[in-house]
Amino acid sequence: MAAIIPYKFVGVFVGWWWGDMGKLTNRKVETAKPGKYGDGEGLQLVVTASGARKWGLRFMLAGRAREMGLGSFPEVSLAEARDAAFEARRLIASGKDPIEARETARKNEAQARKALPTFADVAALVIADAQAKSTNAKVRYQWTRHLGPAYSGPLLERPVNEITTLDVAAVLRPVWESKPEVARKLHPAIRRVFDRARVILKAEHGVLMLENPANWVDLKAQGFFKPKELSRGRHPSLPYARMAEFMTALRARGAIAARALEFLILTNVRTDSALKAEWGEFDMTAALWTIPLSKLKDGNHRADPFRVPLAPRAMEILREMKAAASSTYVFPGQSVSKPFSNMAMLTVIRRMNSVAPDEGNWLDPDQGKPIVPHGFRATFRVWAEEIGRFPHSVIEQAMGHAVGNAIERAYRRTDVLEQRRELMAAWAAFCEPGGARVYEPALANA
Repeated sequence: MAAIIPYKFVGVFVGWWWGDMGKLTNRKVETAKPGKYGDGEGLQLVVTASGARKWGLRFMLAGRAREMGLGSFPEVSLAEARDAAFEARRLIASGKDPIEARETARKNEAQARKALPTFADVAALVIADAQAKSTNAKVRYQWTRHLGPAYSGPLLERPVNEITTLDVAAVLRPVWESKPEVARKLHPAIRRVFDRARVILKAEHGVLMLENPANWVDLKAQGFFKPKELSRGRHPSLPYARMAEFMTALRARGAIAARALEFLILTNVRTDSALKAEWGEFDMTAALWTIPLSKLKDGNHRADPFRVPLAPRAMEILREMKAAASSTYVFPGQSVSKPFSNMAMLTVIRRMNSVAPDEGNWLDPDQGKPIVPHGFRATFRVWAEEIGRFPHSVIEQAMGHAVGNAIERAYRRTDVLEQRRELMAAWAAFCEPGGARVYEPALANA
């Protein structure tokens, strides 16, 4: 007959088998001298020479000895250390590393504590990226305006993951029909914010954002339709027959902005290129201006900078500005470190219109609106076709446009600089007050 072991001895036997479980007591933990004291199953109390007490768990995992800290006493009591050791052993028994599991738990907890980003937080990142990729002041401004209080105000302070398609629809609806030019840019901008937010929420907060609230399919279900196509507006321009008259009035003004506008007209470049012109771009000997790709509207599609031949009057303006140069910019703004504002030339025209409202108003006769700086490109274009009679390809090159189809451009190896030099000289002569009103270029019969 098998011997019966009293129940009270079972605990002693098991405790011995597992390494004297329960060996430590609260009293011993509090009074132990420097050294290491086991509590069984790898749990240890380590007392340093300074008297500091900390808990550790030694264990084997995948054939490797590991040690895991469980905190310090008295912040972690004996009972709490045993509970932590028990949870760690449970993970070990299932083949998991308790140290890695704890780090993961801490990371998840930190993510949970971290405030979720608002629409404004993510929009700021999108705006910064978009502006860094563009040198166009208007485009950079539009990103700030579209994703700012002007149009996205109701979304800005809300956690980005709480915004719904209905919220987005409420923002888009006021402009969808009344301002289609805004709607066509606002919707993609908002959609990009949520695309960026999905990545941030998953990587930094462990939050899954399954759908984009600005998804077109969902907006369409709310009654939206594609905004109507926009026809490009015509910039108010001056008839070329009035150019000499306009130049007379313009030269009567001594402001730098007036010289910048005259230079713009004589070079036929876009406003941004003229305002940001820097001295290092000019070859004064060759009367040539080389505009770098970074300052061109089509800079992303061009292979080479844009060369602009300078007429004698354009060179006079440059020499006049050079004599008083205080900046790297030909036409510096109020701060010499910055170029003129894009409103400077427009302000000149407004003031010219305000001086004599009953005579000599500078208006587009077809639209009845005041002319704008960019409109002089249209004036030049019409003059070149009707009066200058230069070849189409030369005129298009002077406009800074791509000439011919992709195949033709692949074989084209010239920017017809000398022909354009003659064209720009003819234009300057036509605009000159009291100068040549008709110019017969050598290319007229080309």
